[in-house]
Amino acid sequence: MSDALHEYGDEVSESQLEILAFGCLTPHHAGQFKAFVKQLGSGHRLTAILKGEARWPDKPEDRDVLYFLSQSLRARLVKELPPERNRLTGATQELAIQAKGLITELAAISLELAQMVVSNPEDGDSLPNWFVVELIRDLPRLAAKRD
Repeated sequence: MSDALHEYGDEVSESQLEILAFGCLTPHHAGQFKAFVKQLGSGHRLTAILKGEARWPDKPEDRDVLYFLSQSLRARLVKELPPERNRLTGATQELAIQAKGLITELAAISLELAQMVVSNPEDGDSLPNWFVVELIRDLPRLAAKRD
């Protein structure tokens, strides 16, 4: 994929990019790559969403970008949140607080994607138990605040 993109250079069209992605990658990875490229072009960034500078994309045509960003949030939480709550730093505590609010907002757009963020996948990379318990405990308050 990298070699093909290098050969096309900056002149690769969206349709050529799609053909290359589906020709070089698995259908799942090609779809994710396509959403990643669309996300770059749309200006939706997880970092900006976490900072409150941007919101989740909620248009039907941006569903693939919303899926990509949801997966990105999940991956970031799995990577950065410590297994035990007493190991939180200032930055990871802020991430946990922001993430709980964002998951609540995401559920208003797509309950399915919000569930994907917090579910236990088959690969074993699960969110820390303390975070899931806090999220469940805080959901009524967060939902009322959103309304």
